[in-house]
Amino acid sequence: MPATATASSKRHRASRAVIRNRIEPKENLPIMSLSSRRKSLALPPLMAALLALGACSAGQPSAPPLPAVEKAAPLTTADADFVQKLNEMDMTQIALAKIAETHAARSDVATLGATIVKDLTGNQDRLTKLVTTHAITLTAKPSSEDQKIIDRMQHVHGAAFDRNYIRYLSRDHAKMKPVIESEIASSKNPDLVKLANDTKAMLAAYEAQLK
Repeated sequence: MPATATASSKRHRASRAVIRNRIEPKENLPIMSLSSRRKSLALPPLMAALLALGACSAGQPSAPPLPAVEKAAPLTTADADFVQKLNEMDMTQIALAKIAETHAARSDVATLGATIVKDLTGNQDRLTKLVTTHAITLTAKPSSEDQKIIDRMQHVHGAAFDRNYIRYLSRDHAKMKPVIESEIASSKNPDLVKLANDTKAMLAAYEAQLK
């Protein structure tokens, strides 16, 4: 083959290779999808927003510490004595009031019995919650003297029950009044003072209903 023909053929093949490389994409180059391009465009603003938020948070003062939980005011010896005496009165009067609901001849005495059961049961609940934070254990039953009265009244009915019940309430209230007044005047525990005032008002209301 002539040398000129060979050189011409080589130039022709080289020219076609150049054209092919310009038209056809190279296999090794990665092709970025439309979604990838959108993510790449959206990322810088998102990062800027996060950085701005972090800068704002860094400039904020730290939250103040929570206030300390207040401890219950300690009970004095007088407070503890009042708590026990009130507990004993409540238990005895609740027991007698339950008997009055079925043994009384007067309807007002029976009605008062139901009221006393409701009121003093609530009093007992308040008293129990109040002493849970203190080293005080409430007695679980009336004194032996009060239990004798409860047992005796179980066997009395009608007008005789009414007379004895009213006499007992008046005597018990008279015994508790100075204890309640002393607690109101001297105690530094606001919860006990409130309980004493509420009990004083209830006892006065019971006496007024029986007059």
